[in-house]
Amino acid sequence: MTVMIKALKALLLAPLLLALAACSDVSTGEAGTSGSAASDDRRTINFGIIATESSSNLESNWRPFIAAMSEWTGYNIQPFYASDYAGVIQAMRYDNVQVAWFSNFSGLQAVRLAGGEVFAKATYPDGSEGYHSVLLVPVDSPIQTLDDILTCDGSIDFGMGDPNSTSGFLVPSAFIFAPRGIDPNECFNSVRNASHEANALAVANELVDVAANNTTNMLVLQRSRPDIYASLREIWRSPMIQTDPIIWRGDLDEEAKQRIQYFFMNYGRRGTPEEIQAARDILNPLVFGTFLPSSNAHLDPIVQLEIVRDITQTRTDETLSEEERASRIAELEARLAEVEAGNSGLVSLASSVGETLEDDAANAGTGQASGSASGGVILLGLTGALLIIMLWASAPRGPGPRVPLSERLINVFISVGVIVILVWSFDSADMDRSYLLVENAGDMGEFIAGFFPSNIFDAASRAEYSTDLRSGIAEAVPQMIVTVQIAIWGTFIAVIAAIPFGLMSARNVAPGWIVQPVRRLMDVFRSINELIIALLFIAAVGLGPLAGVMALAVHTTGVLAKLFSEAVEAVDEGPIEGVRATGATPLHEIIWAVIPQVAPLWTSFGLYRFESNARSATVLGLIGAGGIGQILFEAVRAFDYQRTAAIVLVIVIAVSAIDLMSQLLRKRLV
Repeated sequence: MTVMIKALKALLLAPLLLALAACSDVSTGEAGTSGSAASDDRRTINFGIIATESSSNLESNWRPFIAAMSEWTGYNIQPFYASDYAGVIQAMRYDNVQVAWFSNFSGLQAVRLAGGEVFAKATYPDGSEGYHSVLLVPVDSPIQTLDDILTCDGSIDFGMGDPNSTSGFLVPSAFIFAPRGIDPNECFNSVRNASHEANALAVANELVDVAANNTTNMLVLQRSRPDIYASLREIWRSPMIQTDPIIWRGDLDEEAKQRIQYFFMNYGRRGTPEEIQAARDILNPLVFGTFLPSSNAHLDPIVQLEIVRDITQTRTDETLSEEERASRIAELEARLAEVEAGNSGLVSLASSVGETLEDDAANAGTGQASGSASGGVILLGLTGALLIIMLWASAPRGPGPRVPLSERLINVFISVGVIVILVWSFDSADMDRSYLLVENAGDMGEFIAGFFPSNIFDAASRAEYSTDLRSGIAEAVPQMIVTVQIAIWGTFIAVIAAIPFGLMSARNVAPGWIVQPVRRLMDVFRSINELIIALLFIAAVGLGPLAGVMALAVHTTGVLAKLFSEAVEAVDEGPIEGVRATGATPLHEIIWAVIPQVAPLWTSFGLYRFESNARSATVLGLIGAGGIGQILFEAVRAFDYQRTAAIVLVIVIAVSAIDLMSQLLRKRLV
């Protein structure tokens, strides 16, 4: 009978859950997102936006522009923000983004890797078509000139831009470091990669001594954060860099291209004087003037700059023989001559613009409010029906113990609550797109294939891959050792701190007036991510492994204190009463009756957290807290998949070795 009731519940819940999910798009939709999509049959185009500043600023500044693009094109334009340049490039590569605003160097990567095509370029509000890369220091810094930072005595913390950034990475590499044969990672105490805004804030707060930026971001900073702007000083400025490109996927259909290009070529130019001024007011916070037609030839100077950088690096590469160096330089110089002659290998586009396009934008707002309200009513009705059906299905039938009605009601409310919460979060968690995991499995396979030889059956390809892999492993092993050392010290400090905190958190050992404050403090330690804690310690000790050690120590203390206290609360009271009968003090009870019982479990918890910290420490490299994480994220962002494969291989081997060692220790000690 019980089995039949459970089966009946499953049959009843399945269609109800599907029905609730079906109406979640309407009931949980917000204006302009899922709710409008439900009532708007227009085609959706995803527009990628590179992250040069905080996401909140990006969203507020771009929202009016995106709305205007939707109105002019008649499409439902959805913005796609990514934490770094690589995110937008990858999204365009796999058709999750169809159009995007890029920097020049990241745009070059989009053309190469994602089949992108340049069709427009931005200008500045004053009409200029270029900007400059700059190096910033704190206003009161003793550093006065470029030469002051190129002594390479390991005393300076340097903030480099994203590896796909033109002004933050390529230009400093090509104009400063490559001609002098300088490797920033060897020249400076530490090098961190971050967005322009993050680099500016790091310099202003003296977390780094020098950082790359550009004049466009400095203008934005002057408007939005004048206090930060006033605390910065420029010590170097590059030659002019041309403005940023707007790129679409080459396989976008012609009608969409015409509509989108018409918008970019006419927005801020076409309309009444009032409409033109309104458009300029929207473009101004983005530091855009109007847009001009362009083609992939826009990126030729960036290709040249890239080749010049590679030539200078090759000339100073001591690992190459004279023959290898001469051959490599000859290849690069021949390539440079081709680009200078107009043959960059980037297919150019015609820049013609249609005269007029019909504006057939549908009114997305119509029916949205009523759709949302009706969706709420449907959800409420289905919830009520689900409650009634489950209560009926759980009613006792036939002989056997009777479950009280109050207990049945509680169980039903909990079950329905779980289902409603799942449905409530269905749309926001993007679960309606989970079918793409199967549909686009081939794209994931293509991505994974990048970690292996391009042609596994070709001996030359395998040999080149093997060389790259060995080089990557040689680079990664020392950094992995540092990562493990960070995890060792972070875990050791945490275990020492968690013992008193764990005892003070146990109700059967400490009084309530101590237990509650200590538990809440441990909640704080446990709930704050290690990255945030690391930033706190970077403010005190600067960039490097020590900040990572302290971040892991604080977070792990919160975790272990909870586990230690639960182990203490589960001990057998017999030994405690025996020690107490001898007239021992509470401290003696803990030492001789409590700790001997929990020591094996504490040891197991500590070893497990060490394994976890070895993995967590890799992420701390993202913010310059040392270890293998920094070179891992550099390799991923630069699309250097062979180097990434080598680093991942080292991490997997190291974590597996730590796991095996922990198992042996647990068997020995527990």
